[in-house]
Amino acid sequence: MIRYYHTSDIRKADVIAVEKYSFRSLDLMENAGRNAASLILSSYPNVQNITILAGAGNNGGDGFVAARYFTDYGKNVSVITSAAFDKYKNDALPNLELLISSYCGKCTVIPSTALSDEEITDIISKSDLIVDALLGTGSSGAPRGEISRLISFCSDFAPTVSFDIPSGIDAESGAVYANSVKADMTVTFLAPKIGMAFYPAKARCGMILTASIGAEQELVLDGAEYLELFSDRDVKCKVPKLPRTIHKGDRGGVLIYGGSNNYRGAPILSALGALRSGAGLVVLAIPDFMIDMASVAVPEAIFVPLPTSRGSVLHENSLNEITPWLSRCDSIVFGPGIGREAPLQNVLAYLLSDVRLPMLIDADGLFHLSKIKSISQKNNIVITPHAGEAAALLDISPQEVNKDRFSAVRKLTEHSGTALLKGMGTLVSDGVHFRQISEGSPVLAVPGSGDVLSGAIAAFLASGLSPFDAASVGASIHASAG
Repeated sequence: MIRYYHTSDIRKADVIAVEKYSFRSLDLMENAGRNAASLILSSYPNVQNITILAGAGNNGGDGFVAARYFTDYGKNVSVITSAAFDKYKNDALPNLELLISSYCGKCTVIPSTALSDEEITDIISKSDLIVDALLGTGSSGAPRGEISRLISFCSDFAPTVSFDIPSGIDAESGAVYANSVKADMTVTFLAPKIGMAFYPAKARCGMILTASIGAEQELVLDGAEYLELFSDRDVKCKVPKLPRTIHKGDRGGVLIYGGSNNYRGAPILSALGALRSGAGLVVLAIPDFMIDMASVAVPEAIFVPLPTSRGSVLHENSLNEITPWLSRCDSIVFGPGIGREAPLQNVLAYLLSDVRLPMLIDADGLFHLSKIKSISQKNNIVITPHAGEAAALLDISPQEVNKDRFSAVRKLTEHSGTALLKGMGTLVSDGVHFRQISEGSPVLAVPGSGDVLSGAIAAFLASGLSPFDAASVGASIHASAG
């Protein structure tokens, strides 16, 4: 699995490499620049003319190192710095000095302040490749001054490769500033950064390759929090192996509590999702007026009619109906099409306090969950909100949820043991571990899609997977199907 790390931990990793493992910081920069150059030439073997836009920090220093290696490989290299030469310091300075002194006549190095827009255009228009080495993870805020000016020249004339991150994106949240680089490829150092996993930044990164800095991830990032990319390849390692002699009674049972006068299809879709995902038994606890329709749509299910009066379920009486089936089931889905009638809160409270089965809560079930103050069995709960439902649980706006989805899914786990935040790049977390589902499709943005997902995850809960793994596997298969 690909792992994305926080920028703060990446910066700490450099310090750990120097202080604990006796690397020289100059050697780390040398390794980064050399390996980045090698990856670029492997991807673009036919380029001859390369322009490097170098910022005043370490990202620019990486660009200076790469410039030497490009030149050694016989490429025509022009380096445009965003600052005057006397503004450079730390490890970038000796690499700039080495480039100027040892590669004079082989490589052109000139500050952007000495060039007009027309002169910069002339240089870049003759390039086969542009390298964006302007801003790294240490930058903050929107690009300004000469950096902003140089960004505006990227991508207009040739493919652009960014070092570490595309300049003008937030490497932590994935936010994108108005003036930012849209890279065809990003060569990131040590490990990808968390913001690169999220839109809109993800769309600016292009293909992401990782260049070694010489210090191994396992050494300098040991114990650091990360987001791992979960794909259909990982599903195969998690799905339980089925012996040829398996019986349907061994595959786990799912109880689905849902449905109302206005939302009759939702629990049926959940049942189909559970059955298609391998549940050996599905029990549909739905309003009595839905039974005939549901039995035609899902003939494999067992039906528990919930008593109604004037079109509304008498939820205060429903526990008597479902209790006998709890011993036959291994997981519960609560919420699809259920509505917001007040007695439902008591049903959910009972299931949370007195039933030890793992439970998935979705749709209006999340509304009722928000009304319950304390939950004793959080570790058995999976919630699957979209941004709007997450916003209601967290008492923030949907825009704030989408602005920092990583922080949002972490906070959601305070309401349950495991949270799945729907959307492009679906996130799953148990509060300690974090996964992003790599598959996805806009065709999933249709009514009922989330109900199918709920049933699929419940089937994997019933099979014995942990809530974290069940949510990951269910979401990945659901996304692949989409």
